Amino acid sequence: MRNGKATGDDDVPGDVLKLLGEGGLKTLTKLINTIYETGEWPKDFTEVTMIALKKKTKATKCSDHRPISLIEHTAKILKRRIEKKIEDILGEDQFGFRIGIGTRDAIGMMRIITEQTLEIDEELCVCFIDWQKAFNRVNWTKLMQILKETGINWRERKLISELYMDQKVRVRLDRGQTGSVQIGRGVRQGCCLSPILFNLYSECLTKEALDGLGDFKVGGQIIQTVKYADDLVLMAKEETVLQGMIDRLIEIGRCYGMEMNVEKTKVMKISRQPTPVTIKIDQKQLENVKCFKYLGSLLTDDGRCTCEIKSRIAMAKAAFSKKKNLFTSKLDLNLRKKLVKCYIWSIALYGAETWTLRAVDQKHLESFEMWCWRRMEKISWTDYVRNEEVLFRVSEQRNILNEIRKWKANWIGHILRSTCLLKELTEGKIEGQIEVTRRRGRRRKKMLDDLGDRK
Repeated sequence: MRNGKATGDDDVPGDVLKLLGEGGLKTLTKLINTIYETGEWPKDFTEVTMIALKKKTKATKCSDHRPISLIEHTAKILKRRIEKKIEDILGEDQFGFRIGIGTRDAIGMMRIITEQTLEIDEELCVCFIDWQKAFNRVNWTKLMQILKETGINWRERKLISELYMDQKVRVRLDRGQTGSVQIGRGVRQGCCLSPILFNLYSECLTKEALDGLGDFKVGGQIIQTVKYADDLVLMAKEETVLQGMIDRLIEIGRCYGMEMNVEKTKVMKISRQPTPVTIKIDQKQLENVKCFKYLGSLLTDDGRCTCEIKSRIAMAKAAFSKKKNLFTSKLDLNLRKKLVKCYIWSIALYGAETWTLRAVDQKHLESFEMWCWRRMEKISWTDYVRNEEVLFRVSEQRNILNEIRKWKANWIGHILRSTCLLKELTEGKIEGQIEVTRRRGRRRKKMLDDLGDRK
C-alpha cells in the first residue's frame, strides 16, 4: 500500500496502518478475520464517498468526468486477499491490472504479431473494439454467477455480493455532499477489487462468445484476442472469420449488458498490400484505419514505428516548452539534466522497449536528444555550435539509443524467463507459410535486431 493515498470516510490514512504496533496489528487482524469468516462487512465499508475527476482540462459535461470511489484502507486489506484468489483464473492474453505485466506487454504483443505476420507474407484482419462505458455496465447477478462457476468459494462470493448489493454512495461536489444513493450496476472505480472483477467478467464474456472461432495460430494455439481491461483487440486471418467473431461478441455481450461503440470501433488489415476490410456492426460499416492509437502507442498496418516515434517526440517537445523556464533556469546543471530525463525523456520513450528502430528512426531520436541539450543551454541553431561542443558543455554523451536498448534487453529478458504466450511470439512461432516463401530482397528489421546494434 502506497503512502499519501486519499482516505475513505473513516479518515484513516494508510500511513497510520503501517505504524500500528503489535497490539494494533492483532486487533486489525482479528477484525479482518471476523469479516472474512462471517462474510459480513461493517456498515461503514459499504458506504463510500465518490468524487469526480476531470478527464480533460475544460470539462463541462458529466461524460467529461470520471467517478472515483474513496475506499477505507482497512477494507482494502481484505479486498487484496480476495483479489489474489481470482488472479490465477485469467488468461494469458489479458494484460490489464496484473502484477509483472502492463501496457508495454500488450503493445509489444501487437507489434510482434504485426512484424511476424508481414515477415511470412500472411495477412491479418484486426478489430479494435470499444465498449460503451464498460466498467459501468457490469451486471451484478451475472458477475455472481461467474464467480460461482469459476470456483470462487462462498465466503468470497458473499463478501463481494454484499459489497455491491448493499452499497450506498455519496457524491462529493464543490458545493457540498449529496445524500446516500443506491447503485444498480457496474464496478466501483477506485476499489482495488474492481479491475480484477471486470477482467474476470470480460474473460468469461469473450470465452463464451469466441469459443470455437478464430483461425490465427501461435505455436498450435488459436489466438483470438489481446486484452487490456476493456481495451479489446480481435484478430483473424480471414475477413469472414473476423465478422463472425464480432457478430457473436455483440450477441453474447448484450447478454452481459455490454454494448459496442460503433463510432470508436475500428478495423485494420495488416498486409504487404493492405486492402479495405468490410466489417459491419448492426448494418453500419466500421471505419478502416492505417494507424490506430492503442494504449497510448500508434500501431500501423505496415509494422513500422516511425509514426509513433515522431508523435512521441512532438509530445515531449511540447512538454519541454511548457516547463521551459524550469529547464533553462539557473538550477544546477546535473539537476536540470535529471529533470529532463525524468519528465521529458519519459514522454518521448513511452513504449520504447517495443520499437523496431530503423536508421531513420535512430536519427530522429538522436536529433531529439541534441534538441533537449541545446534548448536547456539556450543554444540556438544559428549559433553554429557543433553537437560535440554541446555535449561537452552539458558533460554528456549520446545516450538515448543505448538507454532504449537497455530497457529492451531487460524487457525481453523478463519475457524469455517466463512461460507465457508472449514468449512464444517473441521466439517466432506464428504458424503460416514456410520460410522459403519469404519474398526476395533484404529481410525486414525486427524488434530483437536492435539488441545487436550497440555502437
